[in-house]
Amino acid sequence: METTSKKRLWIYIAIAYGVAAVMTLFMAIGKGRDVDLTAFVNVQMMYPACGVILGKLIAKKEGEKLPMGLFITTLITTGVMMLLALMSIIIPMEPMDMAGTPMDIWNLMSQMILVLAAVVGYVFTWTCSKESRRLNGLSRNNIKWSVILVVVFTILTFARIIIPNLIVGTGLQPLIEALSEPMVLMTLLVLPINFFMTWIAFFGEEYGWRYYLQPVMQNKFGNRIGVLLLGLVWAVWHIGVDFMYYTTTDGPQMFVEQIIGCVAFAIFFGYAYMKTNNIWVPVIMHYINNNLGVLFNGGTAQDQHVAWSELPLLLVALLPMIIFILMPVFNKKSDCTVQER
Repeated sequence: METTSKKRLWIYIAIAYGVAAVMTLFMAIGKGRDVDLTAFVNVQMMYPACGVILGKLIAKKEGEKLPMGLFITTLITTGVMMLLALMSIIIPMEPMDMAGTPMDIWNLMSQMILVLAAVVGYVFTWTCSKESRRLNGLSRNNIKWSVILVVVFTILTFARIIIPNLIVGTGLQPLIEALSEPMVLMTLLVLPINFFMTWIAFFGEEYGWRYYLQPVMQNKFGNRIGVLLLGLVWAVWHIGVDFMYYTTTDGPQMFVEQIIGCVAFAIFFGYAYMKTNNIWVPVIMHYINNNLGVLFNGGTAQDQHVAWSELPLLLVALLPMIIFILMPVFNKKSDCTVQER
């Protein structure tokens, strides 16, 4: 790996993992004070993209064209959101009543910043030059395959919800009951619209994992092993959130669930990215996964309970995604080289 690429890799690790580790320490303080940690979870999604962006800015190659509007928007947004997260534990405030649902004020402000950044970032992304988008992995490539794979992923996501119920004998009844709720139906209908107001958070992860780190891992370990290892390091990156946000009682089980899920998604997202060379495909898939997961989990990702007995069911439910590791595209040499990153 050339000197510039090594420097960018170390910058990526320092930001994506180093900043996440430091902020996890503050999360622990917040947990001890019993404050809502959602603002920390919101901003953590932005660290991987910031690692890539700062690597490109600090170790800039001569003549390299960068989408500066999007990059600066991402960095400023992350900085503001980090400040809001820290303020949530320094100056905790009583939650606001939002249509009968308590909403942490710092979380609300964090989400408002994300919406503003999504709008501004969208404009900057599609008004910069085509050459800049192409050189920085932002082009909308292979539209036909992109649409097909997003549809396939959506079907597999619903299958992941249904399969455990079929195994335990409850059948389709839980899904039917959920879909009979007006709020669930309304959320599903506005899901495509909401993407444009929150996409930058999912870009925050996928620009780091799929655009940058996947080629690095595949160049070092091969296409298949590289994707599997990426799933593992992605899961480890979530460890603070697993133990202090997703659950506060079943941390080990949640972490194992995270490993299973991240490896499965790394395989399918990785396959989709290699097939399309379109970063917007895993961005959309990540958005669909997170939002449907919350929607069919009672509307929240916090304070879940995970039993060891549920993990085999999860593994079976994710097998339709995991088997994509056998696809022929993983036999080919990746066109995404580390040097381009």
